[in-house]
Amino acid sequence: MRRLLILLSFLAAGAAAAQDRSTQLDQAYEEARTAYNALKAAEARRDQGVESQAGERAGSAAGGSRPTENYFARQALLEQEVELARRRYEAAMKRWNDLK
Repeated sequence: MRRLLILLSFLAAGAAAAQDRSTQLDQAYEEARTAYNALKAAEARRDQGVESQAGERAGSAAGGSRPTENYFARQALLEQEVELARRRYEAAMKRWNDLK
């Protein structure tokens, strides 16, 4: 009888560990999915922000125009957002893959 109780306690502990692992895997998958969506949104903002906005172009002596420092600063911020989102996505995917 004692052996049966020990066996049942091991089975219960194993089931609890499997449930915990499953929960962690589900959380990691959700984090990866959210990070992927954030990355795609950041890339879309960057791609839409290529065109200069009002006040981001200065006239040149030849009659044309060129981008100002504000334009380049905005482009750098958009690119930085994409890079941060990419890093979060890669970290989330690593966590998910490590749990698999």
